[in-house]
Amino acid sequence: MEEQTLSAIRALGHRLTGPRRGVVRQMARAAAPVTARALHEALGEGGTDLATVYRTLHWLVELGLARPVVTGGAEHFELVSPGGHSHHLHCDDCGSLRTVSLCGLDRAVLDRIEREFGFQVAHHRLTFHGRCAGCKEE
Repeated sequence: MEEQTLSAIRALGHRLTGPRRGVVRQMARAAAPVTARALHEALGEGGTDLATVYRTLHWLVELGLARPVVTGGAEHFELVSPGGHSHHLHCDDCGSLRTVSLCGLDRAVLDRIEREFGFQVAHHRLTFHGRCAGCKEE
């Protein structure tokens, strides 16, 4: 995912500064969507300042290479694979966030939205809230 994103940035004619490379690298290594603070910490001392991490994240979103994942708490971000489609599982107890490739929307739902509201859905995001396996066991 890292090389794919870096290649896309180059193809769009943008510079790949050290901080930009660092943010993309850490996002690609993350197992789930990450916060700006978590990225900043992962970059370590001298990696880059928090404001630059935020600017880089929002820049990646503008380019369509990342997306925000809103959970009701801190905003998380993840890289977007072209043509990739995913949703999220958010544990309301421990706050864990997991990306899943399952889709909960049937084509019939999208057709009904268009029929009843005249709205053609181009894309969608879903976050399912509940309790993760670890919290259910407690």
